[in-house]
Amino acid sequence: MPEELVAVYADPDEALRVVLALRDRGVAGAQVSSPAAFPVVHEVEHTGHSRTLGWFALGGGLTGLGCAAALQVVTSRSLGLVVGGKPIVAWTAFGVVMFELTMLFAGATNFLALVLLSALARRRVARAVRDQVSSERIVVVVPLGGLDPQRRAAARGVLGDGLAEALP
Repeated sequence: MPEELVAVYADPDEALRVVLALRDRGVAGAQVSSPAAFPVVHEVEHTGHSRTLGWFALGGGLTGLGCAAALQVVTSRSLGLVVGGKPIVAWTAFGVVMFELTMLFAGATNFLALVLLSALARRRVARAVRDQVSSERIVVVVPLGGLDPQRRAAARGVLGDGLAEALP
């Protein structure tokens, strides 16, 4: 794992100030671990799976829609009911069940994807950083790999009093 600077802050506004100062000095790639969605969380660049959750829900919804349509068509044809000249496969009558199964599959898939992607995201954060996060602390992590000595020094200066340790 590359070397990282870890800084711990009790004040969300101080963490926000630090992240903005890092960005102004050209230090990119800062990550924030926070127990809540403070504004500082939205200021860092998000990489990874943050945009794929919607695609899982869409796939689950379309799967539910297909399953509902197939279930109702097969059921209606297998029963062979006399419907008085009306079509046996009537899409308007299937609308409610198709909607319900679409929402059920989309919700279930979204929940499972959320659990899976959360587990994967947790593995990308070092254990030492996870141990620093608590209900009142925000952790700012600056990866030093690929930074020139001038930007490394700038990162150390910006992190200042909150600097906890350098992780190897």
